[in-house]
Amino acid sequence: MSGTHIFQSSIDSKLITVSVMNNKSNLEHAHRDIELIYMIKGQLQVKITNNTYHLNLSDFILVNSNEFHSFQSEKDNLFVVFHFNYLELSSLLSQKNLVFNCNSIDHSHSSDKDFRVVIEELLSVYMQQQQDSEVESLEKTFKLISLLKLKYLKSTNQLEIQNYSTSKGQNERLYEIMDYIQSNYREPLTLEEVAGLHYISIPYLSKFFKKQTGKTFSQYLNEIRLAHAVNELVNSNKPITRIALDNGFPNLAAFNRVFNESYQLKPVEYRKKMSATVEKEVDSTEEISNLDNNEAVTELRQYLKSSEDHRFQTLPPSTEAALNPEIVKIGKLEAYTKYWNKLLNVGYARDLLNSDMQEQITLLQNELRFTYARFWGLFGDDMLVEDRSGGTITYNFSNTNKLLDFLVKNKLRPFIEIGPKPKIIQKAIGETIAVQTISERSLEDWKNLYRAFLLQCIERYGIEEVETWYFEMWKPHTDVFNLTVQDEEDFLDKVKNNQHVGLSQLKEYFNIFSEFKKNTKELIPSAKVGGCGLSMDLEGDKLDLLLELWKQEEIQPDFLSISLYPIEIDRDKYRVPIKNLHSNNPNYVLGKLNEVRKALKKAGFDGLELNVTEWNISISNRNFLNDSCFKASYMVKNIVENLNQNKVNMFGYWLFSDIFSDFRDSKNLLHGGAGLVTKSGIKKPSYHAFSLLKQLGEIFVAKGDHYIVTKRSGDRYQVICFNYKHFNYTYYLHPEGSMGIHEQYDIFENNDTLNLSLEIQGLVNGKYRIKELRLNRNHGSVLDEWLKFGAVDDMKPDEVDYLKQICVPYMKVEHHVVENQSIVIKGKLQPHEVRLIEFNLLFSDL
Repeated sequence: MSGTHIFQSSIDSKLITVSVMNNKSNLEHAHRDIELIYMIKGQLQVKITNNTYHLNLSDFILVNSNEFHSFQSEKDNLFVVFHFNYLELSSLLSQKNLVFNCNSIDHSHSSDKDFRVVIEELLSVYMQQQQDSEVESLEKTFKLISLLKLKYLKSTNQLEIQNYSTSKGQNERLYEIMDYIQSNYREPLTLEEVAGLHYISIPYLSKFFKKQTGKTFSQYLNEIRLAHAVNELVNSNKPITRIALDNGFPNLAAFNRVFNESYQLKPVEYRKKMSATVEKEVDSTEEISNLDNNEAVTELRQYLKSSEDHRFQTLPPSTEAALNPEIVKIGKLEAYTKYWNKLLNVGYARDLLNSDMQEQITLLQNELRFTYARFWGLFGDDMLVEDRSGGTITYNFSNTNKLLDFLVKNKLRPFIEIGPKPKIIQKAIGETIAVQTISERSLEDWKNLYRAFLLQCIERYGIEEVETWYFEMWKPHTDVFNLTVQDEEDFLDKVKNNQHVGLSQLKEYFNIFSEFKKNTKELIPSAKVGGCGLSMDLEGDKLDLLLELWKQEEIQPDFLSISLYPIEIDRDKYRVPIKNLHSNNPNYVLGKLNEVRKALKKAGFDGLELNVTEWNISISNRNFLNDSCFKASYMVKNIVENLNQNKVNMFGYWLFSDIFSDFRDSKNLLHGGAGLVTKSGIKKPSYHAFSLLKQLGEIFVAKGDHYIVTKRSGDRYQVICFNYKHFNYTYYLHPEGSMGIHEQYDIFENNDTLNLSLEIQGLVNGKYRIKELRLNRNHGSVLDEWLKFGAVDDMKPDEVDYLKQICVPYMKVEHHVVENQSIVIKGKLQPHEVRLIEFNLLFSDL
């Protein structure tokens, strides 16, 4: 069968290489690279190990690293082969053993359609062959890899040795031996060497290997060497003798013998046969005009153009979409817990004495009514709680009382972070703007201060009030965000060191926590005492160890507190200088909470209260995404997605006000702070998100990918729907917060509207009052309104007041008569839009 390698291109040969082939066949071979085959035209027979697959138009199949495979072209065909560098991909995905189950022939996957679209988008970029297409190529490549990871990658604990019936222990031993051979086949391996390395006798290894694989050790080793040699024979110009030696054969004669036994011809004959039908490769740096002269390339271009046109034609029109409504039946109803409005981070203790901050908190409580206010730094130097002037320590709780009085008056119960957690204003990972630390105290000094504080709280507020408070002990070395570092490289080094927390450090924390809890329970037996503010993005792999050791302690926590920021630190291993450490997983929060609950159950803490004391899209206080409509849809999406999941008690949004991050560089109306309100008191989309969520009823009806339906008594229903958009893959190529204020909506996967249609069935017939609130770029977005002002830096007080009045969601009310016990709710949501629809029965037909 003839074969033609049309062209080969690469955005970075260290990660991915793309080849387009027609009429190409190849003997059984293997390589370290992961290979993805995608059919453009005709048919191709692919054999992987002992399985044969027949690929037709738009079929794809992935060949894992070091798998034996061959392909045979059937008639006139055209297909694309992607080679992913195993080591680079393994580093990129932070998983040592990469095994994918990616195959459109044996089984259909819900993501197969999206996967095909991304493959063809990547091919279209490659065909451009333009110098300025590199960033777009990177975007499509990362998107393809992300889909591979999210939908087709088998996790480490799922890996099994296939086609061998062995016990678990034998399986692990066989895997270790085969992995060693795969990694060292180029070396002069012997049965004796492998047996010695795995501490087994030579006869046992020989018998064990033959029983489990059906092959002798030398047969298996020669197969591995031959498969890799065949790959080089076809895809390189290296001398045959060099190929033989580089792949572990002792000499050319041995290579010729093994090759001839398997394929009934010599290596030189096979290379000549392949060379006779292989045309000269077209280098990726050639001009487009040269590629245009190639018939196969033209055919590929026509296919991609046709495919793109077809996708465009089959998309629903963006105006009047004819959608079949999704059915929501009102059946068995159940109560649920509103876990998202119990806790809000109000900030650093001293800041809460600021009159502007107190004014904003009062406004917040009048409208949103949170239950707990979390703050830290209560015993900071600026709270002036200690007087050491007379030679002995006396305590002055005037400032702490002012703070606590204010919260209690506003019906906010204190959630007090007791540890020496500093105040930090973060621009991005590793880039700190300002830090306010707390002086160190001895453990004895802490105990004395803390007991005196608790006693005066009991006296001032009564034990019935204080026992409803929460007390949290922070674990300092888990909070790497609060380290003062010079640059990102220094930060990542500190993170790596932090990930190797020793047992002694954990024991030290447990001892401090035990003293802390004993003193609290002695005075306030019913108070909730817990910790340790674990940063899951940094220490998730240490959670099992921490919980296992904590379970062995005599004194254990009443709750586990964690912080959730979708950050992945291992990006320094990337082959390109990734500056933005955000996770590309849109379901990061749900996935992390699943991991935490599994770890708690494994450690015997299954019933332990779980509080997410901090969560946000970022730790940054200099990112204009915090001011955008994206933030509202991100919040609603994650809150709805995690509803009734993983027994989360509290979900504490970080942070309340931009006053917290006000500094010398924040003179403008907006500075990218993480607050729900600006420093001048304008409500952001994130604030309005909580306001809309507050309207949800106490009875859960249904939820879907883009909506939630709830109910109150008296036939009153609420629907919140949202059009969330995740980041595209160019976003991760730039430092966080580096996008200009006018570019905040240019970094998402698409700008498609969402045509939502829900039919609510099971209603009482009658007349309903329908109220609708819309939060989008046109209604309720302070960022977009400020942009209309020209983003000027000299806003006057009357202009700020004007923005306070207009930065509110759109509202309308109408009436509707329900006759068939159902109502259809339709809406075309803008990107990042959140919409609330309330319909209340005024009177029934009965």
